[in-house]
Amino acid sequence: MAMHPSRPFYGIAEIADALGLARQLVTVWRKRRSHGMPEPDAELASGPIWQAATVEPWIEQMRDRLGADTVPSASPELARRAARRMLRLAVLLLEDTPRAGPLARALHEARELLPQVAECAPDELGKALRELLAPVDGPAQDPASPDDQRSLRARVLGTVPIVSRVVELVTF
Repeated sequence: MAMHPSRPFYGIAEIADALGLARQLVTVWRKRRSHGMPEPDAELASGPIWQAATVEPWIEQMRDRLGADTVPSASPELARRAARRMLRLAVLLLEDTPRAGPLARALHEARELLPQVAECAPDELGKALRELLAPVDGPAQDPASPDDQRSLRARVLGTVPIVSRVVELVTF
């Protein structure tokens, strides 16, 4: 991918796009201060930003490095774990009156897989797992709030067909 010389600033999304990686992976690198990622030039309410002069040399280095390194594909174990956790969350959300305690635990267990999935290759399985976990990525929901439960239910139940795709991609 070519650099955009007219782009004066980069956020996580722009860096991920420039590298052809998932935003979650770039976020993990930043939080872990890994891969030599430069510190942001500023922090906004929407997240960190980098000036082009700060981050473009690093992006070029990462492109060279990523060309030489292969990012590991998701393991079948990780895929099975993600599928089970999202199905468990869906089942709890289908109860007439979802219980906040078990729902909070299931939500936490699904969310704890996000960093592992973010580090997987953007192959078919990696993309399917990112899509599967997308409903639990982002701001925390209040499992006791009926409005948050309805919103989460709609998002999580929308991923049930993705579980089938994940199952097709790995041997159980």
